[in-house]
Amino acid sequence: MIDHAAPVAPSDSRFGPDRTNFLTSHRAQSVGAREFGKFADSVVALARRAATEAGCEAPTLRMSPDRCIVQLGPVALTVAHIRTGNDVPPGGQLLAIIWNGIIAPRGDHVPERTGARRVPPPPVSVWEESLVVSAATETSWHWHPNGIDSTGYTSPELAERCVAQLQTAFDAALRDMPPEVPLS
Repeated sequence: MIDHAAPVAPSDSRFGPDRTNFLTSHRAQSVGAREFGKFADSVVALARRAATEAGCEAPTLRMSPDRCIVQLGPVALTVAHIRTGNDVPPGGQLLAIIWNGIIAPRGDHVPERTGARRVPPPPVSVWEESLVVSAATETSWHWHPNGIDSTGYTSPELAERCVAQLQTAFDAALRDMPPEVPLS
């Protein structure tokens, strides 16, 4: 009988020596879903607080397992956790975009009615960031802009960063908005 260790998959040097071992596991998929959920919950709570402080309507929310849309008046934050495909790094990527314009419509469209309806202008991206994941264990999950050599953020820290960008865009939109236009 020959004693030897079980084969170990070689690490992918593009993402660091130990980064791929945990991130390519099935366990990391459930951790990623929990981390995105934690991130999205933090974004929603912070956006609601920002709306209250600004004295405008509560944000419109559209949530799905890997996507989050927060419409705060004339601006919006969209976030997608991209985890599939061979070209995506282990653990996936998070794409966050701040928009000027309406992303999450209010849902008051009635298709049975004829006549002209006001179509809002298409949204324009004002800030975008793509982040990759680093994690050797469940507790070390971090989102990194510009690769894993940059500063990493926990999910709540990244939510604060994204909502700060949303607040900046909201303030700029209010400054540029004619005074007679109500916040929606």
